[in-house]
Amino acid sequence: MEFNQLIQARHSVNQFDPNGTISREELESIIEAATLAPSSYNLQHWRFLVVDDKDKKLKLKSAAYDQQKVEDAAAAIVVLGNLKAHEDAQRIADDLSEKGYLPEQYKENVINQINGLYSNESMQRDEAIRGSSLAAMTLMLAAKDKGFGTCPMIGFDPARVQQEFNIPENLIPVMIITIGPESDPKAPRKFRFEAQEITTYNGF
Repeated sequence: MEFNQLIQARHSVNQFDPNGTISREELESIIEAATLAPSSYNLQHWRFLVVDDKDKKLKLKSAAYDQQKVEDAAAAIVVLGNLKAHEDAQRIADDLSEKGYLPEQYKENVINQINGLYSNESMQRDEAIRGSSLAAMTLMLAAKDKGFGTCPMIGFDPARVQQEFNIPENLIPVMIITIGPESDPKAPRKFRFEAQEITTYNGF
């Protein structure tokens, strides 16, 4: 799909075909595209929990205040933010250095910068949410490009999701993305503000 068509076609889907399916191969291809999203220091704060088992989806639905789309979607992806992404600083810096993006003599400085910046717990959380949200948007566009509808959801109990799915403490549930064939792929686009209404230049 051409990029402009893709942007125009993507919308949040509230009704999925309950008989629709998505293969693991398709899911992994979509997630692979999401991993190309930008991230601070290339730390890649995102992780993805795919829920496609029927009984597991019912558990997730319950934690999402019984929203039917969680059950009807072919799968639900819990987008997680990694609070400890900075602990991969050495691995990331080594890769940057090996590929010529980071001169060897500056590598330790960059690692120290990362560790210093992310010693702040608020920064850890903010960047985990920012980074995983960028990946989530990329994932939704990749899904639409393959013909699947998606819906980003924040209407769920994060603590219950964490507990039900044994999610490690360093991974925080940021959103759920339901994904699958739509029941009404030609639903009309909802109202959007014009660019002129929401844009200013060089200040207010």
